[in-house]
Amino acid sequence: MPLHFSLRSTPMEATSFIISVSKKVSKKAVVRNTIKRRIRAILKEFKPSLKAAKYLLIVKPGAELVKGPELKSELGTLFKL
Repeated sequence: MPLHFSLRSTPMEATSFIISVSKKVSKKAVVRNTIKRRIRAILKEFKPSLKAAKYLLIVKPGAELVKGPELKSELGTLFKL
């Protein structure tokens, strides 16, 4: 399973997320925002089990094709959950 995401983190006092979806992923803002909403919903479930840090999630081209359970498992793999 190819990873469609890259993750960077910096230790902080509270957990926060930055999701970066460039125009290389999709030229349409509607598609980029849909990807962000899907990711945010999944990260809300993961947040209690993550270490306190600021996470930068960079979305790579091809991520717009990943949906539902596959997206959740890929993010779980990335965050090592």
